[in-house]
Amino acid sequence: MDDACGGLEVAPTPIAPPRDRDRLRAEVDRLIAAIDEALTDQVNAILHHPRFQRLEAGWRSLHLLVQAAAGVEGAKIRVLPVSWAEVCRDLERAADFDQSVLFARIYSDEFGMPGGEPYGLLIGDYEVQNRFGPGHASDDVAALGGLSAIAAAAFAPMILGCAPATLGVERFSDLTPNTDLSSVFQGAEHARFARFQAQEDARFLGLALPRVLVRAPYADDGTRCDGFRFRENVEVPDGRELLWGNAAFAFGAVVLRAFANHGWLADIRGARLDELAGGLVTHLPRADFATDRRGVAVRAPLEIGLTERQERALSEQGLLPLARARETPYCVFNSCQSVQQLAVQQPAGHLNDAAGANARLSALLSAMLCVSRFAHFIKVLARDRVGSVSTPEQCQAWIEDWLRGYVMGNDDASVEMKARYPLRDGRVQVVEPPGRPGHFECIIHLQPHFQFEQAVASFRLTTRVAARAGS
Repeated sequence: MDDACGGLEVAPTPIAPPRDRDRLRAEVDRLIAAIDEALTDQVNAILHHPRFQRLEAGWRSLHLLVQAAAGVEGAKIRVLPVSWAEVCRDLERAADFDQSVLFARIYSDEFGMPGGEPYGLLIGDYEVQNRFGPGHASDDVAALGGLSAIAAAAFAPMILGCAPATLGVERFSDLTPNTDLSSVFQGAEHARFARFQAQEDARFLGLALPRVLVRAPYADDGTRCDGFRFRENVEVPDGRELLWGNAAFAFGAVVLRAFANHGWLADIRGARLDELAGGLVTHLPRADFATDRRGVAVRAPLEIGLTERQERALSEQGLLPLARARETPYCVFNSCQSVQQLAVQQPAGHLNDAAGANARLSALLSAMLCVSRFAHFIKVLARDRVGSVSTPEQCQAWIEDWLRGYVMGNDDASVEMKARYPLRDGRVQVVEPPGRPGHFECIIHLQPHFQFEQAVASFRLTTRVAARAGS
């Protein structure tokens, strides 16, 4: 370039000999590989940081639930961003559970408000434990008492995650097939939790475990389109570098499928041959064992595979275990037990008689989900008829007339017929409580059909409705 133009004259670069070009190309490739390795280490460090894992697991769990709700007519998902510390603080500061902000959001703003939409199921992205421990200062048992009372008032069962510390381990992967879980809640340190399990409201609460896989590891196998040569390092034997999420969301997906299939919430446990129904969980990602051909060694998307004995022991103690469905890559909720354990205050052998069977069935989350829907409808129907009934007898008559449309006495009917007529029997008693003019108290007695058991269990629910506008 001419100096008069104010530029610089650059001499052309001589062409390097082929041997030098090869060395240069090799050096560039080496530097690119070093950059890729450094970036891979940095991304792995970020992905596997506990705080980032909790954040990603929460959002991916919610994403899986939203995917499960896609196409389900009438399904709505609402999100309340609140930490466990905030939940505990809210319940501690309130004089009673119905004075808490959480009660206002769940009950007052919806179930207790004209035009509000009652919640059918509450899912908490929290892992709670039944005792204090290192690094865990919150009083989870007290918080569970408040949450179960709110859930019972709103007739909305709540599912939370169960922390591994509840079973006396740091991680679920620390359990072995020989670990005896039949007496995990025995001992003085579990006494407060046992007293909570004996409460009536505890049947509105479920604690799901173990954790489930919510994202498959990133692989450098050409399936990604981001152009980044990245392979996630998940070689730690205990699987702690995999992304584990709350099993409560898996239970929520099962409930959504039952609602989509039947419009009813009874078919949420067990697995049947060649059917995507019951408690089968099919929407989780997979992280198969490394083999020459992909998919040969299938790995269940669970942090730990429980044995049948362990699964049964956890269910009998009021937990909601998720197990591998044999010969499949899926998981299954074979039971749907709530936290409630009335047997802790009953004499030995109680569960062998009819009253004990009724208590056991009454503590099933499937039953609570079903009868809660009737409580919702009765409350909403009564709310819409405020001013049109003046006596308890009138109110009782039209509620019983409405209930008869859902009653069928045939215990041998098909699943579809039981979904259409979900009650074996239903009665209502309406009274006007003393000192509360303008209010009726509805005492609802329901006997739902059960999914598997040839048994009958009765439920007694109580709710209050206004007889006159402004009451």
